[in-house]
Amino acid sequence: MSNNTILIQRGTLIDPSSDYNRKRVDIFISKGIIETISVSPITNNADVTIDALDTFILPGMFDLRCQLKDPGLEHQEDIVSGAKAAAFSGFTGLAVLPTTEPVVQSKSQIEYIKQIGKTVFADIHPIGAATVDLQSEDITEMFDMRQAGALGFCNGDSGYKSSGTLTRALLYSKEIGGLIMSHPIDMDLAQHASVNESATTIHTGLKQQPDLAETSQIKKEIDIAEYTDAAIHFSHISSSKSVQLIRQAKAEGLKITADVSIWHIIYTDAAILEYDTNYKVTPPFRTESDRKALIEGLLDGTIDAIVSDHNPQNIENKLVEFDYASYGINGLQTFFSAYTQFLSNDISLETLVEKTCFAPRKLLGLVKNKITEKATANLWVADNKSEWTFDKSNNLSKSENNPLFNQKLTGKCVFSVNGKQHLTF
Repeated sequence: MSNNTILIQRGTLIDPSSDYNRKRVDIFISKGIIETISVSPITNNADVTIDALDTFILPGMFDLRCQLKDPGLEHQEDIVSGAKAAAFSGFTGLAVLPTTEPVVQSKSQIEYIKQIGKTVFADIHPIGAATVDLQSEDITEMFDMRQAGALGFCNGDSGYKSSGTLTRALLYSKEIGGLIMSHPIDMDLAQHASVNESATTIHTGLKQQPDLAETSQIKKEIDIAEYTDAAIHFSHISSSKSVQLIRQAKAEGLKITADVSIWHIIYTDAAILEYDTNYKVTPPFRTESDRKALIEGLLDGTIDAIVSDHNPQNIENKLVEFDYASYGINGLQTFFSAYTQFLSNDISLETLVEKTCFAPRKLLGLVKNKITEKATANLWVADNKSEWTFDKSNNLSKSENNPLFNQKLTGKCVFSVNGKQHLTF
């Protein structure tokens, strides 16, 4: 919906880069531009007025890693439904992985995603495949995709097939730009396992994956990044050892960045003991000490971003034996609720803004969306006390594979603005 003027009243601003941080303000928006921010009441008449008392105003969040399944798997999710679910948690921008059928690996496919993206509320930024069909030794036509608007390249949930492939991709990316993203996994060690290898899971009878499957790959890829003097981004890391490796690489001045999924800083491998396939993810949830190390890595800057790792699945992919179930959680719509209920005591709202608003955009070379006068309005109003039940009646996604489904939750977006568009929930 579009209106010329919007007045947000009495909301507490959360923006660590702003002089108004933690202050109660009024914000007047005209034709998609923030015209005035004031600690005194703004008396301008507006087409839309939002009373934000007892809520927070934050910069629009950006998800660095989500799967929207379009083209080819639209029965699980499409760009339109995914963007709606994302907006419910305050996301105004999404980086969309190439894990589709067919794989997004050409100029025309990038253009297709960008064209559909123009019709939805969130800004949609496609990530192209780094290798042919996400699992080849051949790199894709990265230059053509970059010219069409791809901001980065990855292999989805597959690792790079060889060191030579990754070396070529990193060298090529240095010339054309575009972030090389890695799902660090040694498949020979992982062997399509379902759960973490630990004392907790040893009696489950499920296939186990050691954290070595992740850390050995990170070690190797850090060495390749150093050799090529290129930037590499490690996606959804899961172990304390991974945090240590990345922390050391950053201390040595290497161009290394990383993100973690919100689920890996909430859950541990104990979650799978009920054999609920909604907890089956890749990489698997690990131990409590790993979970705490990931949070520490966020707080000290080792880990740059928090992602939803949104991976919707149709019911047939989850309603099977644990070992045969597909990986993934449908996580966009409940992202802020999950933060509010499980993480708000460990991670401040200011840190949340840094890890979900500022850092993800910076990693992809996008403009920082500060809440400041004369800037394009890109913000949302977060009610961290609002209670709601996530169920079929309000699920905006096409899929239900979320461990919080049918549960009473706290925290949601009540209003969001992205340029000349706005949504009310």
